[in-house]
Amino acid sequence: MANINTISAQNINLSSVEVVHIAARRWFQASYGNTYFSLSVDVEIDGNFIEVVNVPFQYGYGDHFDTVAMEEFSKVINMEDKEFLRGSYLSRFCRDNNITVYSSVTDVKRKKDL
Repeated sequence: MANINTISAQNINLSSVEVVHIAARRWFQASYGNTYFSLSVDVEIDGNFIEVVNVPFQYGYGDHFDTVAMEEFSKVINMEDKEFLRGSYLSRFCRDNNITVYSSVTDVKRKKDL
């Protein structure tokens, strides 16, 4: 069983990442018809989980959380200036780079559940 480390990590070497875990929660604001989400990305390195991305509240519907995850993750691996990453999904990036990825999204009923 892997250890959980919540220390924020910067400048992670992509080749050391064994597994990426993407967890998102979406909330639909019925009164205005808007969707918001929260997001966290953890990586597993040498059997340890490290939280590398935490987005507490942001506007976006559908799979937008996955593109925001890629934008934020690219900062951690020092690739944020790469044009090919803009608009990309982190889950697809991981699969293309042979990194195991687990992605889950949960629709919640209340804003405070984000």
